Amino acid sequence: SDAYGHGLVPVAQAGLAAGVDRLGVVTVEEGSRLRAAGIVVPILLLGPILPEEIPRAVSLELEIPVSDSGFAARIAAAGRRSRVRPAVQVKVDTGMRRFGVRIERAEGLVEELSCNPDLRVVGIYTHLSSAESRDPAARAYTLGQIESFTALLHSLERRGLLPPFRHIANSAGFIQYQEAVTTYPFNMVRIGTLIYGYPEVEAPWTAAIRPVAHLTAPVVALREVGSGSPLGYSRRYRASSQRRVAVIAAGYGTGIPPCAADGGGVWIRGGFAPILGGVYLDHTMVDVTGIAGVEIGDEAEIIGPHIPADRFAARIGLHVCEFLVPALAGAERRFYR
Repeated sequence: SDAYGHGLVPVAQAGLAAGVDRLGVVTVEEGSRLRAAGIVVPILLLGPILPEEIPRAVSLELEIPVSDSGFAARIAAAGRRSRVRPAVQVKVDTGMRRFGVRIERAEGLVEELSCNPDLRVVGIYTHLSSAESRDPAARAYTLGQIESFTALLHSLERRGLLPPFRHIANSAGFIQYQEAVTTYPFNMVRIGTLIYGYPEVEAPWTAAIRPVAHLTAPVVALREVGSGSPLGYSRRYRASSQRRVAVIAAGYGTGIPPCAADGGGVWIRGGFAPILGGVYLDHTMVDVTGIAGVEIGDEAEIIGPHIPADRFAARIGLHVCEFLVPALAGAERRFYR
C-alpha cells in the first residue's frame, strides 16, 4: 500500500531514524524498493507471495511468510540454488480466516520447519480481526485470539521450538490490549495506521497524536450559480438559492471517492466547503458561499489539521484506510522533517 499512501522509502527511512529496527511490506516489489534504497534491516513480507516470486524474495533476503510445508519446501529449494539460508516466519490463522496455518496445525508446522537445515524460522505471528471494536462480542473474540496464540507460544517454548520473534498486535490491538500483546511471550508489534496519526480507536494517550499527511488541491475556477440552477453531470444538484461555487483540481482520478459527494467537503480560507453535485474524474465542485475572499489559486485542504482523514472518512461512511490510501496514492508528494 506504499506506506498507506505516504511513500514507502521516505517513511521507512524516517522510521529507522526514529529507532525502528525491522520493517514490514506487503509485496516483493516493495521489499525490492527498500533494498534498492540501501535499507538493510530485516524486512517481513506480511502477505503471501506466488511461487514464482520466491527466488526474488530469497535473493533480496526478505523474511517470507509460511503456512504450509509444500511452500516452505519451495523456499528451501530456492535457498539451496542461491546458496543462502532463507528466513521464514510462520503465519498462523487464529480467526481472521484470510491467510495462515490453522492454529491446531501450527505447532507441527513449526517443528517441521525447525528441523529443515535449509531454513531459518525467525518468527511466528497472527492477525487480530476485530481489535478496533469495543463491542463485547468482538472483545471476547479478540481475547480468544490472543489467548489461543499465547497458549501456542508457551507450548512451543516448552518444546524448545519458540521462534525469536512473536507478534500479534496491529495498531488497534496495541491500543486496546497493550499489556496482553506486548508482554512475554510477545516481543514485537506491527504498527500501521497509528504511526501516521490515525489510532482507529481512542485511548487517553492517543489524544496527542496528530496526522502526518496534508492533502491539498488548488481552486481552478469560480462560478456564481443562480437559484434553481442545476450543477454537474445528470444535473445531480440544484441550487436552492444563489450560490458561489469553487472548482478544485482533484477528483476520483486522484483518489477522492465518488461517495464523498454525500457529506464530504474541503477547507478553504477558514471555512468548510461542502461538495456539490458529485466527485468527477479530475475535478470537484464545492460550495464557498459565505466564505470570504476565495480566489483562483487558493489551496483547498482535503486532508489536514482541519479535516483529518479519519473524520472525512467517517462523514462518508468509509474506514480511514479506504479513504486515505487511494487519496494519497494519486498525489504529488513533498516531504518535511
